[in-house]
Amino acid sequence: MTGRASFLLMLVACAALGLRAEAATLYRWVGPHGVVTYQENPPPASDAGVQALHIRSGSGVPHARQAVSRAHPVTLYEAPHCPPCTEASAYLHHRKVVYKAVDVAKSQAVLRAMKARTGSVSVPTIVVGKHVLIGYSRSVLAGELTAAGYPRSPESSH
Repeated sequence: MTGRASFLLMLVACAALGLRAEAATLYRWVGPHGVVTYQENPPPASDAGVQALHIRSGSGVPHARQAVSRAHPVTLYEAPHCPPCTEASAYLHHRKVVYKAVDVAKSQAVLRAMKARTGSVSVPTIVVGKHVLIGYSRSVLAGELTAAGYPRSPESSH
């Protein structure tokens, strides 16, 4: 899934929540190794191609979810044409988890950075906080997200 498609899915999810309308700013940028990042805070000055996206949602990401995201950030290492990667991404969207998607097919440098961080070059590889999950199992990912403090379902975050 492309970064644009991921963002559009996130916007649809925000709109579907039906929260009171309020402007929020979400920043999107592509880092030097092709890593697409969405974040509520502006990126480092060294990153180019920053887009400030103004969205209307309830109150943006709920405070409790923001705290969990900061304490246990999620990264999905993925590649094009990878059905388990698509499933993992869809599940993260279902749980309304803000995560960093890293396309390891972009460059050898990205692949080396992934291996250095996770010890793996398999996709999908998902990092929840400091826990590395190699491959996608919905039940294992669900357990890691819940253990990290992410709400069990989108409805439980209201």
